[in-house]
Amino acid sequence: MRVKQWQRFIIGIGTVLLLLGCKADIVETSIKTKDLHNAIAGDDVTVEFEAEFSMMAEYDDETKAQISAMEKIVENYVSLEEFDVTKGDFGLNIAIEGEIPLIYSSNGETPRSVGSPWALVVTDNHDGGSLSSYSYKLTVATTSRYSAFEGELQNVNFMLSPDEFQPMRIKLKTTGDDKLRIFTGSVEVDGESRVVYEADVSKKITLTMKDGVYEKTSQVIYFSI
Repeated sequence: MRVKQWQRFIIGIGTVLLLLGCKADIVETSIKTKDLHNAIAGDDVTVEFEAEFSMMAEYDDETKAQISAMEKIVENYVSLEEFDVTKGDFGLNIAIEGEIPLIYSSNGETPRSVGSPWALVVTDNHDGGSLSSYSYKLTVATTSRYSAFEGELQNVNFMLSPDEFQPMRIKLKTTGDDKLRIFTGSVEVDGESRVVYEADVSKKITLTMKDGVYEKTSQVIYFSI
């Protein structure tokens, strides 16, 4: 392989490792208690999300082609509203807005009809001890479509693989006269890191759950409403 070809190959590998298919800087979503009620009742519910990705690369023809191919793949799996690429001080910023399913499953399994690679899944809580007072668990989970999504991205470049576990910022809001009580762990609330966190949510709360344990496991929030 010629030197210039090898250089282009190395640059391409470095580029895709920092693209959308890896890990977001943060994924934000907002869930209202009425959304939880509707999902538990069996209604089709989706909530909006925003995701930001940073990429240290020039916006050249090769990068544009890969990002364009990835956008088309994402559109096939996610209810997408925006997919914006802008130049920043140190590379590119990719901002995505769309919708993610919020579903109820008594046993935690996601229906095969769910088209998104990820879903917010409400399940019945059967954990004992101090957690037994919580009726449900909310989990950020991959679905049966995740493997197909990963495969299509790898067809763009074999080094491109979506990270199963994404950093999350979850905003919970109460509606009407709903009373929401939550319990979770390894969370940042109001700029303070908590090993465990339990609270009654009167209006709204923002839970940032990223890094550490969330590099290898999904976010879980116990709750009662």
